[in-house]
Amino acid sequence: MTCIVGLCSVPARSEAPPGTTSKVSAEVVDLTNVERTQNGHAPLRANLRLMRAAQLQAEQMVRAGQLAHVLPSAAYPRSVDRLAAVDYRWQAYGENVALGQSSVAEVVDSWMHSRSHRTNILNPDFTELGAGYALDETGRPYYVQIFARPRS
Repeated sequence: MTCIVGLCSVPARSEAPPGTTSKVSAEVVDLTNVERTQNGHAPLRANLRLMRAAQLQAEQMVRAGQLAHVLPSAAYPRSVDRLAAVDYRWQAYGENVALGQSSVAEVVDSWMHSRSHRTNILNPDFTELGAGYALDETGRPYYVQIFARPRS
């Protein structure tokens, strides 16, 4: 069971080995910041609340068996619901999701080759980032990035 700020959810059908999720998520943050710095942008700060919100969405997508930004039947269907669940007060946010890439390098590369995903990664308005990762019962990986600027 996963609990975030007192709210609990059932784990994904097949969880990654202990420690893998946080390692993969940290690698997503690192490689995203490599792309930002190579493109002349400041790196994003990893934010624990955003990490929790991204992980929540990765696990929800696994349970739903679908890649989506909005999951109407999930406990936290929209990005704003997930951000509220972790008590993140934002003035701007964006989300990238992906399914099936075999490595973090591959998923970040695929996001960088997609106009809308690349726009989120390189958006100078964002200052913080969270990443999530979960595996479905067949071992297919789901990835999530949540970008934000906190409310001042």
